[in-house]
Amino acid sequence: MSEAPFKSFAIVGAGPRIGIPIVKAFLAIDVPILVIARPSSTNTSALPDDDPNLKVVRADYTSASEVTKILRENKVEVLISTVTLVFGGVLVQNVLADAAKEAGVKLFVPSEFGTAPPATGLAHEKHDFAVYAKSIGLPTLRVYNGLFHEFVPWLTTLTETGKFHIVNKGDMPGSFTAIPDVAGYVAHILTTQPPSRLLDVEVRIEGQRATLSEISTLYKGSVPVVHCDALPTEGVVAAEFRMLLQRRFEVGGGSCGWDPETGIDDAGLARKDNSLWEGHHWLTVGEVLGL
Repeated sequence: MSEAPFKSFAIVGAGPRIGIPIVKAFLAIDVPILVIARPSSTNTSALPDDDPNLKVVRADYTSASEVTKILRENKVEVLISTVTLVFGGVLVQNVLADAAKEAGVKLFVPSEFGTAPPATGLAHEKHDFAVYAKSIGLPTLRVYNGLFHEFVPWLTTLTETGKFHIVNKGDMPGSFTAIPDVAGYVAHILTTQPPSRLLDVEVRIEGQRATLSEISTLYKGSVPVVHCDALPTEGVVAAEFRMLLQRRFEVGGGSCGWDPETGIDDAGLARKDNSLWEGHHWLTVGEVLGL
């Protein structure tokens, strides 16, 4: 395989959280990208309609033949997936992988964008997909960035309750990275790094390392901070998922340096691939949340 950077990119699951920002990051550096949207998706309305580097097509993600045809016709080298975990989107990635393999896609970037998933328990579906992709010989690039800065109010139910809820002490450090930084990083490394640096690789980035208790102090008393055994559930969508995520933070699993097999966190490992975006200023939680 040539060591020239990849030139042809497509994305599936381009939603408002990380997918649309990744698309915009490609457009910002004047690189063409193909968006494969579901037939009923309205997320594409957030994209510019006059950028010559943007092409939008629609396909049924559960139809491998339909997706294969699109990928082949557009000579896609790299397929990025940003389908959601919370609402079951990750489960369709096997179909997307089959389509990518059949179409000759050289690299699949699965929907990770968190920390290394364990073989069982929370987010095990992501681990299962990595195993499947390897079994069919489809190279992957897995991006670990910890929790998005923007998701802190969601994780702590501040958005719904007006209170910053921390399950137990909240004194274990985790990795936090801003959505624009993650999106820009993905576009940057895919368009600048040689394939040998990307194929079957896990990259770990970290915009800021902090505990939830430390982040709560950024609010300077403007919101109540509540340490609790369990998160409130009334009016809180996916409360159980959020609580499980906070409990993972408790044991160090909120860090990009966390090894789910050994349960050990390596702070140096958590940001080892920040260096691939030389000279970049990584946003802090305070900068993003206006604190």
